[in-house]
Amino acid sequence: ILAQALRELSCDSSTRAGMFSRSIAVARRSSLAAAVAKRGLGGAARGYDVYDPTKNLAIARSWLTGPPALSYSVYKAQCESVRLFVFGGVILYLTYDLIKNPPRSSYWLNWRPDRVVMNFVTGFGSSPSPFLKEKLPYETNPLAVYVELSTTRSCYRPIKEPEADDEE
Repeated sequence: ILAQALRELSCDSSTRAGMFSRSIAVARRSSLAAAVAKRGLGGAARGYDVYDPTKNLAIARSWLTGPPALSYSVYKAQCESVRLFVFGGVILYLTYDLIKNPPRSSYWLNWRPDRVVMNFVTGFGSSPSPFLKEKLPYETNPLAVYVELSTTRSCYRPIKEPEADDEE
């Protein structure tokens, strides 16, 4: 290898020019090959456009009524087209069912879609404070409940009010 390098350095200019022209020709051929060559990485889009419903409907119909697909790419295109319409159908059904049979939760009663405008309008108005201003009246005596539970360990008997000692 060292001898070859010394020969290349000691050769005259005409030999160097010939070597240079050969290297340019090789580089030109490799750049043409790179321009023509295409790497198939599988990232290219195939099939019909997702936003073209007429073509997707035709493909979905061919999956349901036509002959079976002969290749995987045709079968995949059919499944993707059917998937678009199934997804839309499921969303429409769930929306219809939500409107027909709404949930009975208090959250839904306050925040359902038909009350959005009302909630938005009343959101900027004055609303009552979430904190209590006075003590709420209780109908149950907590002391009587505690005595009953601690002595009998059950809630099946009616709770009796403790008798107050009257000093007269």
